[in-house]
Amino acid sequence: MDIDFDWLEDQIFHRHLSADEKQVLEKSIRFSEFTKGDVLMAEGERCDGLYLLYSGRAGVHHHSHGQQVRVGEVSEGAQLGDMAFFDGKPYSTTITAKTECVAYKISRLDLENLMSLHYEMAKDMMLNTICRLSGIVRGMNTVNAYSQQYIHGRRA
Repeated sequence: MDIDFDWLEDQIFHRHLSADEKQVLEKSIRFSEFTKGDVLMAEGERCDGLYLLYSGRAGVHHHSHGQQVRVGEVSEGAQLGDMAFFDGKPYSTTITAKTECVAYKISRLDLENLMSLHYEMAKDMMLNTICRLSGIVRGMNTVNAYSQQYIHGRRA
């Protein structure tokens, strides 16, 4: 399978990649294919890289008080494993394919090399991470506000 650079430019980097940058990515990106029910990453495991979900949908679950709790769902364009990569802690959720999925994987070592040797690409990936996480936090704020209103009997 060839790397879809148009997709990477649109979904991850948000700009045109140079021929040199594409060459760097060709050496760094590996394909991972998952069938329905396969685990992409398991809560508690050490981070082995960053996944960019090229196609498909996956469920996100967190183990809490003896139960698997659905946290959400991710689809094309999702960046997976970034928190564990940056904070050095194990994955905080389990991500399971709900459909057939294809993900681009950048190993921890390749990502560290990318960050130290290719500033512009690393910056673009970090901005993508920050924007994605800000959307998650904003959604959590909304859910928290509704929960507080419900708990205190004040519905909007």
